[in-house]
Amino acid sequence: MDFIHLVKQAYPKSSCDEMIKLFDDNADKAYKGTAGNEDLDDLELTLQIEDANSYWGLGSSIYQAINDYKSKYPLINTHISSWKLNKYCQLMRYEPNNFYKKIHCENDGTPKFLQRVFAWMIYLNTIDEGGGTNFVYQNFTAQPIAGDLYIWPAHWTHFHHGVNAPCERKYIITGWVDYVL
Repeated sequence: MDFIHLVKQAYPKSSCDEMIKLFDDNADKAYKGTAGNEDLDDLELTLQIEDANSYWGLGSSIYQAINDYKSKYPLINTHISSWKLNKYCQLMRYEPNNFYKKIHCENDGTPKFLQRVFAWMIYLNTIDEGGGTNFVYQNFTAQPIAGDLYIWPAHWTHFHHGVNAPCERKYIITGWVDYVL
């Protein structure tokens, strides 16, 4: 059991296309992502999920995937502190040959990330060569297929990094489920 949960086609292809258009239409407002003091090889926009209908049904897709995750691992409902979806997420674009190279986890003990319980990610475009996400200890690489949503624990057990896509842009949305503090 690797605790990486895939919901195939969780986010409709038409919504993925709208999200890519949203990014490209607002690329002038995007900023370089950071990891600690390091700049990343991407551009990002912060989105705020207000409800299930936000961003062409993004909220609904995430809530359904979280419910699936809770059903698959029911002890997370009763044996850890209360948690909820963080309403902020990152819409990201990587140009060919740019990717998140650093091995990392979503909760590395840094004070601003201590509340993270799970991470989630949606691929917005299908990439033919590379472009996935490699989970180091699970010996698993998630394949970038438009609309596929992954959820995984935020801690050190799920170190991961991006995989180079040498010929295509990569678009993803990523966010978190946080402890209620």
